[in-house]
Amino acid sequence: MKLLLIASLFFLLPATAVAVPTKPEQFEKLENELSLECQKYGAESCAARFISMAACTYVFAVNQGKHPDEAMDIADKLFVGIMRGNKIKPEIMFTEEKNIKPIIVNEVAERTAFCKEATEKAVPKLFKARGMEEPSPEIQKRLTDGFGYWWISTIETIYKVGKK
Repeated sequence: MKLLLIASLFFLLPATAVAVPTKPEQFEKLENELSLECQKYGAESCAARFISMAACTYVFAVNQGKHPDEAMDIADKLFVGIMRGNKIKPEIMFTEEKNIKPIIVNEVAERTAFCKEATEKAVPKLFKARGMEEPSPEIQKRLTDGFGYWWISTIETIYKVGKK
């Protein structure tokens, strides 16, 4: 129950208070101890929660100075570990057309809004890390607002490429 409370508080803390796992033992501990009542919420909702946690972890890591590639590795390891630890097979997330199910997309969009402030701070850092000019405020707002959908599209692309 304690870990359930910690997991739910994850989205309520300011970005500076969130510890981004980086050591193998931290990922292993999360895999073994971060457990949600997926029988109660359903595997699809749990998957959406874990996708959102990974997405927010990505922006938190970028804001803590990690290169986007390293931040992506951290987010991926977190996602894989907590999915495995909660015994959720990734295939349940996808339609026959290999798209993420709309119910999951909607929940991810809602849940990634919890880290909107952190996402907004990360966008210019992402552009800078790629040697690009800082985006205009309008583009930064669009990218921030669409972050959850972008995250979903990257998962779909990886899944589709892997299933060819």
